[in-house]
Amino acid sequence: MYQPYPWQQEMHDAEAKIKFVQAGRRAGKTRSALNEALGVIKEASELPVVFPGTTTKLTADQADLIPAIHVWTVAPTRAQMLQQWNEMQAIIPKELVRQKRDNQRGGRGGGFKHDELNVWLDFKDPNGKWINGKWRRSVFWELKSADNPEGLQTVGLDFLHMAESQDIKEAAWNKVRPTLNSPGRMGKAIVEGIPPESSQHWFARNYKMAKENPSARRQAFHASTFDNPHLTDEDKLENKEEKATITENIWERFYLAHQPEGAGNFFRNIPAAYTKPDSVELARPLEDRFYVAGLDIGRTNDATVMVIKDRQSRTSVFAFELLKTDWSLQVETVKREAIRWGVQEIYMDSTGLGGKIGEDVLFRELLEESIPVVGYNFTAAKKYQLFLDYAISLEKETVAFPQSWSKLISQLEDIAHRETANRGHTFYTVSGRHDDWVDAECLALMACDPALEMGEQKFFPVSKSGITPMNPNYSKKSSRLKRWRQERKEAMDIESEAGDLIVKSK
Repeated sequence: MYQPYPWQQEMHDAEAKIKFVQAGRRAGKTRSALNEALGVIKEASELPVVFPGTTTKLTADQADLIPAIHVWTVAPTRAQMLQQWNEMQAIIPKELVRQKRDNQRGGRGGGFKHDELNVWLDFKDPNGKWINGKWRRSVFWELKSADNPEGLQTVGLDFLHMAESQDIKEAAWNKVRPTLNSPGRMGKAIVEGIPPESSQHWFARNYKMAKENPSARRQAFHASTFDNPHLTDEDKLENKEEKATITENIWERFYLAHQPEGAGNFFRNIPAAYTKPDSVELARPLEDRFYVAGLDIGRTNDATVMVIKDRQSRTSVFAFELLKTDWSLQVETVKREAIRWGVQEIYMDSTGLGGKIGEDVLFRELLEESIPVVGYNFTAAKKYQLFLDYAISLEKETVAFPQSWSKLISQLEDIAHRETANRGHTFYTVSGRHDDWVDAECLALMACDPALEMGEQKFFPVSKSGITPMNPNYSKKSSRLKRWRQERKEAMDIESEAGDLIVKSK
């Protein structure tokens, strides 16, 4: 039996046609939305159809409304549709589900249709007789995926449930929204989810509008994870402990249902990284310092970006970008800078190299030159961890880069994040532009020493610890390595009179 929580009851009692709900994990937003749907179905069955401009009361049959009551649940993906489907089967009264007679062929209905994800309901009593006094006696409830907005077309809806709206594209919302204005239909809706990463997301904008200007048309409701009265003390402790493993931004969204301000906002506290006193670009390496690098490979229209960091201070000191440049020049440029800076380790994007990193031209040639490259494959899980580590470093102020690196700053500000089905993760830029500078910067941090701050060690591997170079010929005794070190020394000698070490901001 459904017993609404206080925030759920407040939402059910509201009379607004469209209710926008931002709620944390386990706050009960799905269960409340499905029960709201049942309430609207009951209300619709008891009300006649009256078309605008008339006073005539009609049954659904007389009004030629097919189906009599039409309900949609829209989820971002099929996997999330199935989660809603399981919840539906748990809450819909079994006596309402249309069943076929043993000798019946064809027709609509016949229990929950798992292949099509829809169900027909009839207002019949447990004995199979129609319930008197119902103006609309049948319900067609469908589940739809938002991954194909063009497929979201219908003549009209009595109730719409948009689930996990933070992961639904605006095109899908724009496609389905007009279905709530069809003559003869109730046109009610619950649009729910956790707050999106970007405040410019359609769900965030609509929630804010409904919150600031509530009306008979729309109203906003909020609930945190901790507004669920059934959470045990152990549950609450577990939720609070997770705070140590994710960014403050993500935790506040997922559990407190707080909306971040800004466009992307996965990365926060960015100015602290470029306003440090040592956040300056260098023209050449300093004595007695150790350097590592991150390398993001450009493909098609993307740029190749290399970022060099001081391994111990975790400060970026030099970078270059190559756009639409052939492989041979890229190899020479990367090699030259690796030698000039004495780079000890280069974390390199190895995504999309056919599963055999050594077959990639750039990677192979760098290995042949004894450049210490380490492949890093950008799977969804690895990219999330890579970006999460960097976001935590920004918040803890244990990373730095020059203020003149405007591309890096703008890309960090542009990156947004969404949680996918089964708690997976995906990243995108709000502007639709590239994130190559961010990738290189984050890869470079992977090669740095752990932050000196207590507790930071668990997020970053110690440089060169447990790393096996992919080139079997690479060792401290390698003649190629000795030649590489000699070339570095010669390069340093040539630059000994090069002037100031600091590159002036552009």
